[in-house]
Amino acid sequence: MQAHAPETSAERDTEPADFIGSLRDVVFRTRGKTFWSYLSPAWTTLTGFTVEESLGRNILDFVYPDDRPANSLRKQQLESGEISASRHTKRLLRRDGSFVWIEVDLRVLYDGDGAFLGSVGTIRDISDRIALENAIRHERERAAVTLMALSDGVLTLDPQRRIEFLNHAAADLLGLKLIDYALHRPIETVLALESGDIRSVVDEARAQQQMHTLDGRCRLHATEADWSDVDLTVIPLSEADEGCIIVLRDVREQRALQARLHHQARHDALTQALNRVGMLDELGRTHAGFLRTGATFSNILLDLDHFKRVNDQHGHAAGDEALRLVARAIQGALRADDHLARWGGEEFLCLLPHTSLEQAIAIAERIRAEVQALELKQGRQPIPLTISAGVSAASPDRGDTLEQMLQRADFSLYEAKQAGRNCVWHERMTGEGVLDLASQAQEALRADRLDLMYQPIISLTTGAQVGQEGFARMRMPDGTPLKAARFMPALQQMHRAHWVDEKVIPLVLEDCLQGRLQGDCFINLSADLLRRPTLMHALLDDFLQRTAHSPQDQLLGRIVLELDFRAQQLDLDAACTALQPWLAAGARLALKQSGPDLPTLAHWTELPIRFLKIHAAHLKRAATAPKAHLILSSIVRLAKQLGCLTVADQVDQIDQPDLVDVARELGLDWLQGDHADQPPP
Repeated sequence: MQAHAPETSAERDTEPADFIGSLRDVVFRTRGKTFWSYLSPAWTTLTGFTVEESLGRNILDFVYPDDRPANSLRKQQLESGEISASRHTKRLLRRDGSFVWIEVDLRVLYDGDGAFLGSVGTIRDISDRIALENAIRHERERAAVTLMALSDGVLTLDPQRRIEFLNHAAADLLGLKLIDYALHRPIETVLALESGDIRSVVDEARAQQQMHTLDGRCRLHATEADWSDVDLTVIPLSEADEGCIIVLRDVREQRALQARLHHQARHDALTQALNRVGMLDELGRTHAGFLRTGATFSNILLDLDHFKRVNDQHGHAAGDEALRLVARAIQGALRADDHLARWGGEEFLCLLPHTSLEQAIAIAERIRAEVQALELKQGRQPIPLTISAGVSAASPDRGDTLEQMLQRADFSLYEAKQAGRNCVWHERMTGEGVLDLASQAQEALRADRLDLMYQPIISLTTGAQVGQEGFARMRMPDGTPLKAARFMPALQQMHRAHWVDEKVIPLVLEDCLQGRLQGDCFINLSADLLRRPTLMHALLDDFLQRTAHSPQDQLLGRIVLELDFRAQQLDLDAACTALQPWLAAGARLALKQSGPDLPTLAHWTELPIRFLKIHAAHLKRAATAPKAHLILSSIVRLAKQLGCLTVADQVDQIDQPDLVDVARELGLDWLQGDHADQPPP
């Protein structure tokens, strides 16, 4: 093993200098109070000044001007012995005029007597660190400004659920005037939730490390401030951090808009009463409660009398004002739990929960009196306003459906109008009137007590049967039959005759399809059905679907649709729309002269008439009145010239042989009627 040569004194003297020279930090020593006495080579790299030109110069010559006051103060503290060491940052000037950030770490040197000699220390370039700190500070400031500018409220919590930060939006939502009030306070002492405990929500989100969102309302804890509508989201930070962020989204305007839209969807814009949709919701809930608990309720259906006259004579503005006044008067007469709706046009419907029929009648009378007392004027001319009302009440004994209740109120309203208007009618005021007959027919349809009967149609020339007409006949609960002529007028007045048509038409078509009928099959259509073209078309579509594989043109070619042409009943435009698909499929058309009116030019030109039916009453008149005989004879000739077959209607061959003779004299082709109606073969 070779021994190392002893270290020389020269080598020992040069090693420290080599070591210092390799350092990136500047090593310095000052002499006296303000002069450099030693600078390591790194000084030149740091500042661009050489060591030789810097030694002996005043330290402040190299300090950035803005930092010199602080540097002088620290130097005084060191010289006075107030402090013996210092680590501080400042800026040094470079030769090119720029500056560099440095960190100075120094200690003071004293002689044996304690006198100040100077200092020794290091200078480190910290420009990169300062730049990074500035960037971080800038990002934090920008983030803080961004958070402050957000329309959503933002709060940050520390692991102890104390508020570290909140922005202006959060303060506004909580009703805070000063943000500092909330800082460093536990969240549960600042934020209150109407629907729960904010502390539990935060703890659950942190425990599960999942974002939690809920909607509701919040306000400043332990105050009477208004609640604010918010969507609240709790976002937990990492498990190591244990803090969280709370975002409060202000949805006050959104909820207010939703409330307005909901109100508009359920309320009438003119009167601010419920509309039909809103009332149907209330009716459904009330009726469900009635079925569940038996709690009765009542309805009042009201109609503003002669409203068309108000519009026509005084204008629609006056009509609108009349509706508004009437709606306010009705609402004023109702109780807090009652509901009012504009049911359609000038009709209003009142829903009275927990109300008997007698109580509802009293309220209806109060409403009637309030409306009659209204004062509406057009200029100086007064416009009288009155209402008619129909009242119905739910009965646990009947197990009423909502439709049945509304129909009874509708029937009662009709009776009130028939009784002269400006009055109240209710379901117990029926006898053998329109309302009673319509109700009986409705009940017969529901109980399947409506039967189909046929009257034969024969040729006056050969006496052979050439067809038949289907009729509805109602069986009373005791089995007594009631002819269509007895109950159909009531249904027509109530605009409910289509109930019977819906039953009769499919039955006649089915009998014809099954071959149970011979010749032409007449079906009497009500004006009420012809006002419902969609229903007419649906009845045809149903038949066509069921007979897709049958010779439909031959079947429908035997169908004769019979109309009553009295002007007050038949709307020609509606009739043409309703009949068009049937006629296109092969059905034919008959007009029935059952009243005193004669067919008009429009009937003959607008409708493809193939049959004209003349009632027995006209034949009776022709038998005794020569003028009537002449007129009727002319009508028959005209019908024949237009290509129509003529039929004597409702003539009993056995009991009315004289009318059969009159029909032959007039030249009629066919005769309908017999001693009794016949059921289908």
